Amino acid sequence: MENTEARQKLRCDTILVTPQGIAETCGKKAVIFVPAAEIQSLTLKYGRPDHRPIFTVSLGVVFALIGVFGLVEFIIAPRGYRYELAMVAFGIIGGSLIHDALKQRYFIEVQSAKGPRRLVFSKHAQRNDLQTFCQNIRTTYKYDLTDAA
Repeated sequence: MENTEARQKLRCDTILVTPQGIAETCGKKAVIFVPAAEIQSLTLKYGRPDHRPIFTVSLGVVFALIGVFGLVEFIIAPRGYRYELAMVAFGIIGGSLIHDALKQRYFIEVQSAKGPRRLVFSKHAQRNDLQTFCQNIRTTYKYDLTDAA
């Protein structure tokens, strides 16, 4: 007997749409899940997928400055290298935060009862595949999905 739920699952890159809702996945785990009952509308967009880019960049700059200070201290006086290396690790994390806040990707913005959520595709997502995926979502689940990319 064929499983009807498996037949109705739609997947493109990191986004999975099921009768229960829509999710951004990493491997086999759902990172962000929005139940179907809460979904009001969907919008495919291209841009910065971060929810609070100014906060993320600010935090990244602070961490990066800590890392630069730790690197300078390590070069000038390597006597307490544990602390300096920990500070450099903060700098690496800060650089990663800045990069993640400024990158541009395709994402689906889900308007839900609890506010907007952004489900991000990986950098390998292609425009043609996304348009086909969006058309499949419209026909299978009847969601109000607009293309603003």
